[in-house]
Amino acid sequence: MDFAGSSDERASRSAAAHRSGTALDRRTRPSPRGVGRSEPVDGKRDADFSAAAAAMADRRQADYFLRLLAQSRRLSEHRIDRYHQAIAVCESNRDAEGAANFRHMLRGEEQERQSLDGMIEGLRQRFG
Repeated sequence: MDFAGSSDERASRSAAAHRSGTALDRRTRPSPRGVGRSEPVDGKRDADFSAAAAAMADRRQADYFLRLLAQSRRLSEHRIDRYHQAIAVCESNRDAEGAANFRHMLRGEEQERQSLDGMIEGLRQRFG
């Protein structure tokens, strides 16, 4: 019985048509590796190139993180300035509790800035 025009014969033909990338076909093709290479393999040169490429990648990554850390430090510095302003406003309004809360946030932000400074300095010493 043939449903929707698909018989057993047709199914076997379509399955054979889809087998063009099987292991049998791959064995008959030449391997692209090593074919046509006219120069001898120089392991030292390849190792030097790999080391140089790795050093360049490390340098690029360090530059990226330096920019990222510098941006974070600028934002931290901005928040510190805002906390100083808020503390001054609270003190002028005789709001001791508000000033104490902002001082607490200020201390945390100053610690964050010190951590960022340490990371920036470490990257500059390593890659500078």
